[in-house]
Amino acid sequence: MQWIDGSTIDIKQYTGEQLCEKLALEQWGYQPEEWLNWPDFIRVACFLIAFDTELTMQGIFTFLENSIGQYSGQIIQAFRAIGDYSDANCLETICQCAPPGRIREEFLSVELPEYNISSFSSNHELEEDCTKRIGELSRELYLYTGFDLWGLLFSYLDRQISLL
Repeated sequence: MQWIDGSTIDIKQYTGEQLCEKLALEQWGYQPEEWLNWPDFIRVACFLIAFDTELTMQGIFTFLENSIGQYSGQIIQAFRAIGDYSDANCLETICQCAPPGRIREEFLSVELPEYNISSFSSNHELEEDCTKRIGELSRELYLYTGFDLWGLLFSYLDRQISLL
């Protein structure tokens, strides 16, 4: 199989967990639009790793503002591909409240002085109820509920590798 860097790789030498570890180290050398050209199972893992990284480091509001938020549709599909419909539906509802494309445009259009401290609500034209709802919904995501996303992803990858 051709690996993300164009080299040939025996993917069957990896477990799902090992493949995730490899991707977590190597995917950042490529832009998310490049991930779209990779095999489905690799793409699923990359988008879930990226979402987890963003959610863990900065939270849902920063995810909506940052460029990876533009790929929320692919992330939702990735959740569904591994069988995690709860997180897929939760993220889909969040993105309906605050579409990442619009949120990113608003964020980039605000001219803030360097080192300015601002809030998500002050940078965006969202109703306070919507911002509150996003916060509530985000606490239903796997990261805050203890749901084992990684076990589900590793099992999905194990199945995909065995089909090669």
